[in-house]
Parts: sequence; C-alpha cells; structure tokens
Amino acid sequence: MTTSIFSGFPNLPLFPADLWPAWVAGAAIGGFAFAQRWLTDQPLGCSAAFGNVCARAGSRLPLFQGEAHSRATDWKIWFLVGIFLGGLFASVSIDTWAAPTHWGPLYEALMPQTTLGRILWWLFGGVLIGMGARMAGGCTSGHTINGVAMGSPASIVASLLFFAAALGTAQLAQFLLKLSGRLA
Repeated sequence: MTTSIFSGFPNLPLFPADLWPAWVAGAAIGGFAFAQRWLTDQPLGCSAAFGNVCARAGSRLPLFQGEAHSRATDWKIWFLVGIFLGGLFASVSIDTWAAPTHWGPLYEALMPQTTLGRILWWLFGGVLIGMGARMAGGCTSGHTINGVAMGSPASIVASLLFFAAALGTAQLAQFLLKLSGRLA
C-alpha cells in the first residue's frame, strides 16, 4: 500500500495516492520562481547554475568566466541541489521510487540498444541542449518559467521556438522511423 501526504483525500481525483497533483507541483515551481526573483533579483534557470558548477570545477573556457559565473553568484548551484532534493522529497512523500522504464515506442526506436550507445546518445543530447541554451541566452526553465511570467518578449519568442522545435523534431523523427521500418 502506498502512503502519501495526500492520502487523506483518497476519493478526490486531484489527490491521487501515488503521484503529486500537477497543480501542487506547478504552484511550488511558481512560488519558488517568485521567491527567487524577489529575494535575489535574478531569474530562475538551470544553465546559469551549470555554468557556475563548470567555473568552480576549474573550467578555463571564456564561456564560464566573468561576473555571471563569479563566486558572488554561486548561490545558483543550490538551485541544482534543490532540483535533486525536491525530486527526492516528492518520492519519499509518496513512499515510492519509480525509475522511468518505458518512455514509449518512439523513444525506444530512437535509442541505441547498448548501454554505452545510450550513454553516448544522452551526452550528445546534453551538449546540444547546452549549446542551444547558450545561443538562446538561457535555458527552457529560465525563459519559459521565469521569462514568460515576467512578460519578457525575448522569453516568449524563445519559449515558442523551444516548443515548435520539440514538436517538429518529434514529428520528423517519427516520420523517418516509420519510413525506415523501425517504428510501426
């Protein structure tokens, strides 16, 4: 039997015993984004925090130098720690741990079959995501959660392009996999 912080409301569809409701997670993200901006006057975002990690790890690349990644902004690293701890808290609060095991036939058809192949594919994807975040002047969390909430025209355009690129890429991948016979 699964125990949950929401188990006191078993008959309400907004409080399932095995998942956090989307509105609770959304409210938590929105509240954190608001508090982050109010307390630090800095936007929420993962790519800036990863830049600080790279700077502290000793990277000499100009990309990770300068005021944006100075020791004065190392508080951003705690955001990354908080992502991990928040996920851990969510799992513990519903008394379950579910590693993602099935992400659908399109994902399985795209992924290499070997563990090494998958690791290399994920690393390649991570590099592309990092390059895209740098080119867009921020990551999806920074633009879509914070920038759109602040009414930033650049963030609105960037977010629209993120979603359009994701949808287009998924449709193209599905079409090519069907064409090649790797997907039914």
